[in-house]
Amino acid sequence: MGKTKLSVTVCAAVCFLTICCDLFAETRKETAVSYIELGDKFAQQQDFTRAIGAYTIAVQFAPDFAPAFFQRARAYEAQGSASKAVADYTSVVSLLPTLAIAWYNRGNLLLSAGDVEGALADFNKALENDPRYAMAYNNRGIARIAQGDLDGAIGDFTRAINIDKQYSEAYANRGLVELQRGLQSEAEQDFARSTASKPSLKSFIQTRVSQLR
Repeated sequence: MGKTKLSVTVCAAVCFLTICCDLFAETRKETAVSYIELGDKFAQQQDFTRAIGAYTIAVQFAPDFAPAFFQRARAYEAQGSASKAVADYTSVVSLLPTLAIAWYNRGNLLLSAGDVEGALADFNKALENDPRYAMAYNNRGIARIAQGDLDGAIGDFTRAINIDKQYSEAYANRGLVELQRGLQSEAEQDFARSTASKPSLKSFIQTRVSQLR
């Protein structure tokens, strides 16, 4: 066989293998999506054990597919398995670092676990990818309170409110910090705004105010 024919044969073989690999990868992803959809059905029924089982099969079929890890993380979170949820969110942000909600969700779990520095870093990443993420500002404000940074907390709650004028929790949180700062009038105004749009926060505010006094 001449060099030209051999070169053409090798090229055709490489192209064939590439096409096969692409088709296999696409098939794996399609299978993963099917198991994600199955997991979603179980999750809607509050059957998180079976949901996690379906998501795990999806991960096995497509270990580079962020949605499979994301959905399993949410199921682990709903089940109360925080450390497993954190591990899956870590996989998500490694595969898809621009997904703000994954940083935000992991940040919430870290904050609940007492890892304030880790939570702050994750909320920062969430806001870097979505500067209008009001909930990330609010929860970063809560993390700042844990650090003793009251000025920074007020700033974050204010940013959240500027994005969402009806953000009742942000008004309540800002009011509590204002109360700590001795800003009684400002705090009362924020509490009024908070309960006007969400009356159920009244008992939360009253409890927190009594703890501060």
